[in-house]
Amino acid sequence: MRRSQRAALAAVAVLLVAAFVAGQRGDVERDPDAQTQLAALRASASLLPCPSTGLGPDLPAQVLPCLAGGPAVPLRGSVDRPTLVNVWGTWCAPCVEEVPDLVAFSRKAEGRVAVVGVLTQDTARNGLAFAEQFDMHYPQLVDDDRVVLSRYGAGAPLTLFLDARGTVVHVESGAMDSLLEIEQLVTTHLGVQL
Repeated sequence: MRRSQRAALAAVAVLLVAAFVAGQRGDVERDPDAQTQLAALRASASLLPCPSTGLGPDLPAQVLPCLAGGPAVPLRGSVDRPTLVNVWGTWCAPCVEEVPDLVAFSRKAEGRVAVVGVLTQDTARNGLAFAEQFDMHYPQLVDDDRVVLSRYGAGAPLTLFLDARGTVVHVESGAMDSLLEIEQLVTTHLGVQL
């Protein structure tokens, strides 16, 4: 990714952080039109449905909301293919920088390696607007209580590499710098070559 693209992404992150700090959290409860607005944002973001059977047996026994709406999803469960679980937030500049590479990876690996986002300590409104802007169509869970971060790392971004049985085989702390780096980590830890 070029320096100008990273700068633009960082600027978006700063704006989203400002909105968050200005009191956006809890906006659904205060604004009677919020549910309608969220429905419109969900439709625009075109997120894929969340995995209803969970992500893997190693994950915490917690149920998280699906950013796309619909039923909440148990983290602990069964999967049928290798999966990257990326913990992120619009307030996190390194998270924002790695998004284009994760989007590119999700497209390239479609059907072979799943990608699931976990939006943490952010608002649904911010997450949906960001997902739409950057074509993050892969499924997204919402983790306001930092359940995944508390178990696997100190801060975002954080990416869990789950094998086809859902076992966490690697945890990558910090941003991944390129599509090539993601592919190399997937080859090394999941045995999948794209």
